[in-house]
Amino acid sequence: MIPESKEDKADRLYEAQKLCEIHCERMNFAHGKLKHYFPLNKETYLQIPPEDMSYFDQLIFRFSKLQDSMGSKLFPAILDNLEEDTRSLSFIDILGKLEALNFLRDKNTWIQLRETRNIVTHEYPFITDFVVEGLNLLDEHSQLLAEIWAEIKEKIQARF
Repeated sequence: MIPESKEDKADRLYEAQKLCEIHCERMNFAHGKLKHYFPLNKETYLQIPPEDMSYFDQLIFRFSKLQDSMGSKLFPAILDNLEEDTRSLSFIDILGKLEALNFLRDKNTWIQLRETRNIVTHEYPFITDFVVEGLNLLDEHSQLLAEIWAEIKEKIQARF
């Protein structure tokens, strides 16, 4: 296997950043369209018009895509560009390494964001209270994920 060149690694990092930026912008756009609903309650949720429900779908989708893209593309690209060997590391170890290198605030926060992603991506149409609780968590955590992305982006720009 031919080792990856420095340029190839830089390109992968750049592409991962661009992808994350698109997901974050679209997540923030959807959140902006919905912020007047939060905190959401059961009665309000049941009255949401279909066009606004589509923004909830977009918020869920882009939150999930941003987190997935960061975890599967951005984080490995950062570590590769730092010449860190990640081949034998579990994902939790990758998070720990990013935390130790000061690219990630707290790996446990990332795990909480992952749990939120799992809650909101599963559909429970007959358990309205559960859906509302998950969407309220998404409100808070989409803002947190956007902050984490902004911090990591800043650190990438300063480091590379």
